[in-house]
Amino acid sequence: MKSDALIIGGGLSGITTAHRLAKRGCSVVLVEANEDVGLGANFANGAMLVPSQSTPWNTPGILSTLLKSFVMQNSAVRIKPKAVLSLLNWGLRFLKNSKPHLHELHKRRLLDLALFSMDVFEEYYKGYADQFDAKKCGTIKIYRDQPSLEAQIRSNRHLSEIGLEWEALTPDQTVKAEPHLQAMAPQLVGGIRFSTDVVADPHKYCQILRDDLLASGQIVHVDCQANKLLMSGDRVIGARTTSGDILAKNTILALGANVKKLAPSVAGGILVCPVKGYSLTYDTAAFNDLPSSPVIDEGLHVGIVPINGKLRSVGFAEFAGHDNALNPKIVRQLDRFTKSVYPNLSQMIDGCKREPWAGFRAMSADGLPYIGETSSKGLWVNTGHGHLGWTLATGSAELLADLITGKPTALDASTFAVNRSPKR
Repeated sequence: MKSDALIIGGGLSGITTAHRLAKRGCSVVLVEANEDVGLGANFANGAMLVPSQSTPWNTPGILSTLLKSFVMQNSAVRIKPKAVLSLLNWGLRFLKNSKPHLHELHKRRLLDLALFSMDVFEEYYKGYADQFDAKKCGTIKIYRDQPSLEAQIRSNRHLSEIGLEWEALTPDQTVKAEPHLQAMAPQLVGGIRFSTDVVADPHKYCQILRDDLLASGQIVHVDCQANKLLMSGDRVIGARTTSGDILAKNTILALGANVKKLAPSVAGGILVCPVKGYSLTYDTAAFNDLPSSPVIDEGLHVGIVPINGKLRSVGFAEFAGHDNALNPKIVRQLDRFTKSVYPNLSQMIDGCKREPWAGFRAMSADGLPYIGETSSKGLWVNTGHGHLGWTLATGSAELLADLITGKPTALDASTFAVNRSPKR
C-alpha cells in the first residue's frame, strides 16, 4: 500500500513534518535509523527556542574569525585540518553570503520563519507543555564589552519592526533578572532580555509526537535504515529500507547534513555542512538554589540552560566532517566557561554528575534552511536549520506540509526553496 508521505529521519524536522501532514489527513510512514526518535542532533542540544538568535553564523568579518580559530586556544570555532578540503565549495559560498547586505537580508528572513514557527509551536505548548518541560521563561544575553552590546542593540532595533521583542538591561538589572550572575557583575556592561524565547526538551517532544502518530494509526519504524530511493521514471516513489520497500506519493528527507548520502544526484545544490555542537549537562537535582533563566554569554558564545533539574551548558562549532567523537579539550573548556559565568556555583558544579554530548547541526552556506521539492518529482527536503533546529522545527514543518498538500503558505516559500538562486 502506498502512503501519502514517507518521512526519512525522526529528529525534530522529520517527526514534526510527519505530525503536520497527519493533521492534514495524510497517511504517513516515518523511518528512523536510531533505536528511537529524537536521538540524533536534537537529543541534548541547547533546549532553547530562540527567535532572538535568528542570525546566520556568517556575519561580516567571519573570515578573520575562522583564520584565528587555527591558532586561538579559546576560540568558539574549531576547524580540523582533515575537514578543510571538504569545506571548500560550501566555504566559498558561506563567505560570499557574509557580505553585509546579504547577511542582513537572510537575518530578516530567518526571523520571519522563527516567529512563524513560534506561532505554530504554540499549539504544542498548549497541548503538551508539561510533558516536555516547556517554559516561557525568556533568555538573557550578557555582555562583557560595550561595543558588542551596542552592536546587538542596533541590530535589535532594525529587527523590532519585524516583531523581535527585547529589552536592554543595565548591569544591575541583569543581575536582578538572574541573581546568580552577581559574582561576575563587575565584568558586566549590560544585558538584553528576550522575553518570548522558550526552553523545552526536544527529545521528550519527539517522543510525544511519536506516540501521537502511533495513536492516530500512522506508522513509525525505528532502527530502520533507508538505503536507496525508489524511482519510477523521473519520480521518487519511496525508499528501500532495512524493513523492506516503502512506497509513498511523497518522500521527505529530514536527515540533516546526511541528505546527500541518500540522494547525491539531486542534492548537488543543497549546500549543507555538518557542524558539531557540544553540550555538557550537569545533574543538579540535589540542589535547590539554581539559576532560573537561560543565560547566553555573547563573548564566550556559550549558553547555560536550566531544564528539569539539570543545568546544561552548550556551545562551540567544530568543523570535523562527520567525525562524531567527543573532543575532550572542548568538553573541558565548556566546563571552564560555565564556571566563568557562574563562579559562585563552581564547587557545586564540580560535585555534579555530568554528561558530555555532541551533535551535528546541518548548516547551510547562506544561513537559510532548505524546505521544498527537489529536482526529482516527489522528493522533498527539510534540512539546513543550523543552530536554529529547535526554533525553526514547527514552522519549517508547517511550511513543507502546506507545499506538499498544495495549500497557500504563510511565508514566501521561494526564500527557502532547494533551487533558490544565489544572491549577489
